[in-house]
Amino acid sequence: MAWVVKKCCGLLLLVGSLWLLTPWQMPGPRAEAAPLCRSVAEHQVCVLKITRSAKYYWEYRAEVQVDDVRRPMGRYNCRTGEYVSRDGRHVSGDIATQVICGMFKH
Repeated sequence: MAWVVKKCCGLLLLVGSLWLLTPWQMPGPRAEAAPLCRSVAEHQVCVLKITRSAKYYWEYRAEVQVDDVRRPMGRYNCRTGEYVSRDGRHVSGDIATQVICGMFKH
């Protein structure tokens, strides 16, 4: 009886280790989305990375590039139409805010 338990445990261990090494479990190359770019008033605005706030659905956190100048992650408030930078500055009438809020209307 003990040898049956040992054989079953050995078989389960072998199958489990082979399952862990299968190709579908291996991490592959990460796919990245192409930036969303728009031309507005002779400016090129590209949204590089964007997430939507779950609590404040009218707010987006995004990393944008305006005329080849990359901005760090900031908040874009579509309710008030302003950009809030990481240091807390509020900028109303920002062209990137117009593009983000225009692309993702709620």
